[in-house]
Amino acid sequence: MDTRLIDPNNHAPEVSPDDLWGDASRATTTVLPPKRTKTETSPAAAAGKSTAGLRIGAETPRPPTSDSTVQLEVQELQRGVVRLDPEVRLPSKVPRQVAFLERPVENRSTASRTDVSREWGRSRKQSIHWIVGTGAGVASLVIVAMMLLPSINQSNAARLGAGHDGLVVENEEPLEGIDTWNELFTLEPEARQAFQSYASAPRVEDFLPLVRNADGLEPVIRQSPHSALVTKPWETPRDAIWTVLQSNGFLYGLLEGPLPDHSGFSAYLMLSDGQLRLDWKATTAYGTASFDDLERNQGDPGEIRARIIPSGFYTTTFPEDEFQSFQLVSPDEQKSIWCYARREDSAAGALAGLFQDGEILKSAPELVKVTIRLERGPEGSLPNQWLVGTLLHRDWISP
Repeated sequence: MDTRLIDPNNHAPEVSPDDLWGDASRATTTVLPPKRTKTETSPAAAAGKSTAGLRIGAETPRPPTSDSTVQLEVQELQRGVVRLDPEVRLPSKVPRQVAFLERPVENRSTASRTDVSREWGRSRKQSIHWIVGTGAGVASLVIVAMMLLPSINQSNAARLGAGHDGLVVENEEPLEGIDTWNELFTLEPEARQAFQSYASAPRVEDFLPLVRNADGLEPVIRQSPHSALVTKPWETPRDAIWTVLQSNGFLYGLLEGPLPDHSGFSAYLMLSDGQLRLDWKATTAYGTASFDDLERNQGDPGEIRARIIPSGFYTTTFPEDEFQSFQLVSPDEQKSIWCYARREDSAAGALAGLFQDGEILKSAPELVKVTIRLERGPEGSLPNQWLVGTLLHRDWISP
């Protein structure tokens, strides 16, 4: 035995070849082979040992056979298998029974209702008695209804009061000014010719006979600058629109269309002494002061022709609880000023009446032509803020 493996503190007895490993109390005993002792390897044998490395191959070294006669004893148990029967037995299979059913007899009436495709495309003959009877019934129904109609209408007719033996015919009153209205409609060619002469006239004397109330307006017309609207031979365009309107109880005609410079014109004409005359102030949008002067708080604001629209611009000088704000736009819609009407004055109500709309649908207000008289505002107002004195006319033409 190798003395290097001896533990001096372990005094267990040496193992003898007769010692058995295992438990003697078991029914089956197992005998282990004797313990082999480690053999000393001599240096000569170690020197002659092959130095080849580890080889990996298919050959597996077999364990050395033991010369001992002691082998493992195997005890065989009972080889029978115990099978447990199921608690519920499965039902046995029953062979399928095949029964023969006889086909039912087809019902002709049912087949005719279900299979309608057989009757498609086939004409059926109707009884002549049914046709004649239906026609006679309809004709008699119509005749009876026509005979009862007068009596039905008589019961629904309005009953006359006592003392009335028949119908009363009420004479229809003719509309006031209908003759003038119809006459103005027929004067469209004269209106076109009158405006054409005015637009082509280079001097005041050339168009003055065409102006309405020329004697009273001649000084004003001569003080105003005048120049011909067209420089070449020109005719009133065919697309110009002639409209007959009524304002403040009088009728007038309005001719609107484009000029050669693509600007628009609005010519106002009225019947005067049986002749169609041009209203010079309304056609030229005459004003006693220009909008350049009004923006600087200058000029005579006694008669201003412009377009007006409600506004919401207020200042400390013109508070909203005392004034109604409006925006006054020049006739060419290039410049504008602010004007205010006192809410307790009649001018505020007259201007507000120009923009009344429906009670349900509220539409945005549009510019309205007015002839108005302005007044200068109180101390502290801006140069382009004016007071509304009086609404002279709704449009640019006066009676």
